[in-house]
Amino acid sequence: MRPRVSVIVPTYNRDVLLRRAIKSVLNQTFDEFEILVIDGAKNDSTKELVRSYGDGRLRYIPQKGRGIANARNLGVKKARGELIAFLDDDDAWKAPKLEAQIELFQNLGRKYGLVYTAFNYYYLRNKKVLGSKRPIASGYVYPYLLKDNITGTSTIMVRRECFKRSGTFREDFITCEDWDMWLRMSRTCLFGTIGEPLVDYSIHSGQFSFGRYLDGRYRMIESHAEINHDPRILSYHLLQIGLLEMFGGKKKSGIQNILRAFSLNPLMKSNLHDIIISMADVRTKIYIMKFLGRL
Repeated sequence: MRPRVSVIVPTYNRDVLLRRAIKSVLNQTFDEFEILVIDGAKNDSTKELVRSYGDGRLRYIPQKGRGIANARNLGVKKARGELIAFLDDDDAWKAPKLEAQIELFQNLGRKYGLVYTAFNYYYLRNKKVLGSKRPIASGYVYPYLLKDNITGTSTIMVRRECFKRSGTFREDFITCEDWDMWLRMSRTCLFGTIGEPLVDYSIHSGQFSFGRYLDGRYRMIESHAEINHDPRILSYHLLQIGLLEMFGGKKKSGIQNILRAFSLNPLMKSNLHDIIISMADVRTKIYIMKFLGRL
């Protein structure tokens, strides 16, 4: 019997965190799922960890260490469920997550291809919630995703068929490959939302660097003409990047991007409110704290 949901968990030498992630799936109130652990390190200990559960719903899939986008694509290719959920190995789900998303899918029309939830920023060191990010848009979310990644990959459940229309994760992206994916997908389907935080998104020292994140932001601009050729949207990105660079110590580049942002949109029309909201968001505060070495 095919599982209703395929849960894709990319991992790379993080068995302790992986065990926590798997446990959060096994504790779901909905149990018609399979878990695909995509191991980029092809580590014997990870293989044994998966086998130790003695649960036929867990599948161990070795990968050639070609990055997280490739791991997710491999998972989508191997998945048997009609619905696909993603869980990064350092994140964890609340017990009702899958059930709540399936129930919402049942209540929405077929035009809705993706459901995402609110999530908590969970600081692993002291096991405290630093804040929460709640959905800001549902339905046709494309205009919102042109400016910001409004969700987190570990919150998402998507109809498998959506990848046939939108393509898969771009493997040449260093970071922001998830943002790029959801932006492309938002052109072809509507998004549903759940306002309850059903995911703990972990904050820890092993996450990607500031420089890699900015590389991803620049790649988003380069890869999407809708961003690059719209002065208002491009100015929003450049202003946000510039401010983050200033906090990260890259003052020269930061000032250049801020000046270019205002040259494109001197009065920041349609952007000022969004920038204020974005800079006040707990995510930005966490980025700044990480840049300053306080997290």
